[in-house]
Amino acid sequence: MPGVTAAPVPGPGRTDRLPLVLLFGQALLGLVVGVVWWALTRHPPTWVVGEPVVTSPAVYPVARDGVFTVLTGLLGVLAGLAVVRAPGPRPLLLLGAALAGAAAGALLAAGLGTSLPPTDPADSAHVTLHAWVVLLVQPFVVAVVVALVTLTRSLLEWTRVP
Repeated sequence: MPGVTAAPVPGPGRTDRLPLVLLFGQALLGLVVGVVWWALTRHPPTWVVGEPVVTSPAVYPVARDGVFTVLTGLLGVLAGLAVVRAPGPRPLLLLGAALAGAAAGALLAAGLGTSLPPTDPADSAHVTLHAWVVLLVQPFVVAVVVALVTLTRSLLEWTRVP
């Protein structure tokens, strides 16, 4: 019949590859975050450590951990939003891949950032994490974003008038 078109045949698409993209994409972005974290915190700028109010180098470890937390937390928000935007046919596989990728990305970021040398070889201010619990921020943020969006969607659907 003229004007009638057949429906496209579903094939491997974006949702089939999304778990792999979240797993390996976050790991690769962890390398970028590691370099950015190292660049921002080897000689912390004033907006990181709060100068001129606080001028002590004793706050540098806190600032380094804080910058790492913010960078990995932002990646966690993006990964969590990717999970809830395209759940696909296997949402638990997608969430698991996102959580594993977040953990791998945070580990790679910390490993790369701490292995890069200081600017001056005589400088003892090596970039490192002091509160290792910040490695869990990225997977935690992914889980919280997915949980909050899923709960909100469920409550809105539950309260919708038929």
